[in-house]
Amino acid sequence: MPSLSRRIRIAVGGVVAIFLLALAGSAGWLVWSTRQSALAESEAQVTRFTTGAEAAVNRALLGLDVLLASTADLMALRQQMHESGDPGAVSQLLRTAARQNLMVRYVALLDGQRKVVASSDAAGARVGMELPSGFFEEVMGQPVPTLAISVPTVSFASSERVLYVARHVRSVGGERLVAVAQVPTSMLVSVLTQAVDISGLEITLERGQGQMLLGFSGRGDARHRARVHPLSEAGVAISDWGRAARITGVSSLVVARPILYPDFWISASLPEAAALSSWRSERTAILIVAVFFAVTVAAAGLFTIAYLTRMNRARMALASSKATLDQALGSMVTGFVLLGRDLEVLQWNRRFEDIFPWLRGVMTDGLPFRSLLEATVLHHLPEASAGQRREWVEQRLALQRHPEGTHEQMLPNGHFIQITERATPEGGLMISYHDVTDLRMASAEIENLAFYDLLTGLPNRRLLLDRLNQAAATAARSRELGALLFLDLDHFKTLNDTQGHEVGDLLLQQVAVRLKDCVRTTDTVARLGGDEFVVMLCDLARDPQEAATLARRIGEKILLALSKPYQLRAQTHHSNCSIGATVFGDSRQSAAELLKQADIAMYQVKARRGHGLCFFDPQMQVVITQRAQLEADLQVAIQQGQFVLHYQPQFTLPGIMVGVEALLRWQHPERGLVAPGHFIAVAEESELIVPIGMWVLRTACEQLAQWQHDARLRNVHVSVNVSARQFRHPDFVAGVVEVIQETGIRPHLLELELTESLVLDNVEDSVAKMHLLRTKGVRFSVDDFGTGYSSLAYLTRLPLHQLKIDQSFVRNLGVRPTDDVIVQTIIGMARNLELQVIAEGVETAEQKDFLAQHGCDLYQGYLFARPLPVAELVERFASSAAPSAPLPGPL
Repeated sequence: MPSLSRRIRIAVGGVVAIFLLALAGSAGWLVWSTRQSALAESEAQVTRFTTGAEAAVNRALLGLDVLLASTADLMALRQQMHESGDPGAVSQLLRTAARQNLMVRYVALLDGQRKVVASSDAAGARVGMELPSGFFEEVMGQPVPTLAISVPTVSFASSERVLYVARHVRSVGGERLVAVAQVPTSMLVSVLTQAVDISGLEITLERGQGQMLLGFSGRGDARHRARVHPLSEAGVAISDWGRAARITGVSSLVVARPILYPDFWISASLPEAAALSSWRSERTAILIVAVFFAVTVAAAGLFTIAYLTRMNRARMALASSKATLDQALGSMVTGFVLLGRDLEVLQWNRRFEDIFPWLRGVMTDGLPFRSLLEATVLHHLPEASAGQRREWVEQRLALQRHPEGTHEQMLPNGHFIQITERATPEGGLMISYHDVTDLRMASAEIENLAFYDLLTGLPNRRLLLDRLNQAAATAARSRELGALLFLDLDHFKTLNDTQGHEVGDLLLQQVAVRLKDCVRTTDTVARLGGDEFVVMLCDLARDPQEAATLARRIGEKILLALSKPYQLRAQTHHSNCSIGATVFGDSRQSAAELLKQADIAMYQVKARRGHGLCFFDPQMQVVITQRAQLEADLQVAIQQGQFVLHYQPQFTLPGIMVGVEALLRWQHPERGLVAPGHFIAVAEESELIVPIGMWVLRTACEQLAQWQHDARLRNVHVSVNVSARQFRHPDFVAGVVEVIQETGIRPHLLELELTESLVLDNVEDSVAKMHLLRTKGVRFSVDDFGTGYSSLAYLTRLPLHQLKIDQSFVRNLGVRPTDDVIVQTIIGMARNLELQVIAEGVETAEQKDFLAQHGCDLYQGYLFARPLPVAELVERFASSAAPSAPLPGPL
């Protein structure tokens, strides 16, 4: 015993020494690793910021570029409307265009002698004096018009630091002009910094030759360094540690990327000291923890001797237990195998060899379990290939790696063996094998007799009722409705009487096969007896009408399948069936009640001479039939051109008609003129709204094209409502552009009305599509504004021209104070966003006076005019349209 204690002390001392050395090495490695991680994390953070800043600056400069490039189009548009170019009118257009970009103070046009031709602001008159030296010549000397950016300078008008962006454009007469926009450096700095929160970060916007345009650090703008060392001669993005910071010059990580416009760079510099500020506290914590663990390891060594002594005593107790276990295993009626840590055979009993007699000459101590399985697979799969046998062995070993309790295996002799696997404390496995053949055969026979039809193998009435009760309860909780179809074969009794029951049984078996092919695996097909079958459909839909529609489609599929010829022995037989249906799940009903309802509906089909489908609820049957008929009628209406457009005029307060809204009507050959409220919902659900919407757009544009030749109506704009499904269609933008080009209209007279929910459903997609059409001149209005949940942040991103106050608010003006406040708020918000406001549903003079008092621009409603056919509209209101009225736009 003393020698054992000494060896333990020596061993423990050696282990403690190794642990302490390992701990010291680990602590040193961890300190170094965390330092590298801090540097890498800082680099990733700065790189992400630089990428975002690049994208933000690109968007900002691209917006300025588009604004300057569009000045030529504005001049062309003004000259198209007026015979002579009016500088004041051009300035008005520039002012309207400049307000679309919040970064711009003003926009001005200069001729070749630096003389201001037009300006969006009075301050633009001095732009020729304020431009930095050589900047005007640089812009005029460009062979290809592109965006030029000046160095920062101080504006005489506002005394703030500004940049000038410019490009040369061509007037209608071919004269080269320079479009200049003044941009405060504070606006570009906010775009460049993106509210960054990286301590110590320095940010610059500079030219490729080292000329710094903008610089920002934690101490504010860096104006004292006008020129720095160039970033890269090759024009390739860089990301390096150890470079001098662009502003302070200290050793830093410098990440620089060229932006969209040539010879301009964005750089971000992070001093190494700032990057490692948090690492220093981590280093201290690591050292403290290392010391603590060193003390802990030393203390643990003192307790190891006692622990090893207890382990020795435990081994002796285990040996005693093993001897007792050996005696017990010999008397077991269950097969038993004990595997060691490496899955080698340690022990087995005689019953195991009785169950697997082919292993009697194979079992030995230490035999790998894989070898045991390889010997077994020869008897399980005698005709299998070598690959199939290897796959069987691997699947069996996979079950051992993740033992889940009990599973069964069928032997070649037809016996079922229940296998139970339990892990041992030493990491091995204890497996027991119990023969449950008699039990399984008895259970299978009992279940088959109790729950399944002997002839067809389908669930019987008992199993159906059980599943139906469960399905009804589940549907009531989940609100996912199901349906029950009750089927009865037509004239089956005649077949039985003439051909015999054996032929009738063949027909029932084939019907069962066809029914199972018509439904999903999750649905249930059951035979109640005789020629009666039931199909239970689960999880169809939450809406009762939609669930009934799906059930009808499946029922029609079954009717078609069961009407096909049957081959019954030597003869061909034709048969039909009657189907009664009922929807369940919207209320708690018993299975017996549901079967009764479906049975009643089935007999209604029988009363109509069979071969059909009927729902228990007559009203639902009517609705479904009407809905299907309406969808079919809409398809005919599209093919035969039964749609027409009516137009409701839109007026200013003095009564000048400035626009119309195109409203769809269906000229049904039997029902007369049908309002869209009766068919738009069905068109949306069936996707017919896409061709209908394109027809409305094309017809409205063709009408616009005709009015362009009428001096009275040439400036009237047309509003067209766009549905959500139509707007989300991949070809929507291309389709609109194609219609505009084919009809030859002036795009600014076309206004597309979108709902709040449509725009905000996918903001990024909406903004992208709206901007594409905005570049073509198309205008946008938010319809029914105030009924949704708009975010003002999103609203400011959209290229809108108009907000339309919903008629539900206008109707209650003077009646409901909250609606008064909402309308005032909408008008005030539109004023601040420089958007036009139109109120729809104006029916009384009091409503009009209230809206006018609070600044509403345009009016639409029965007080002024109802929607009219185009001929009547022209006859009554053409004289009230001002042919020289200015283009409707933001106020």
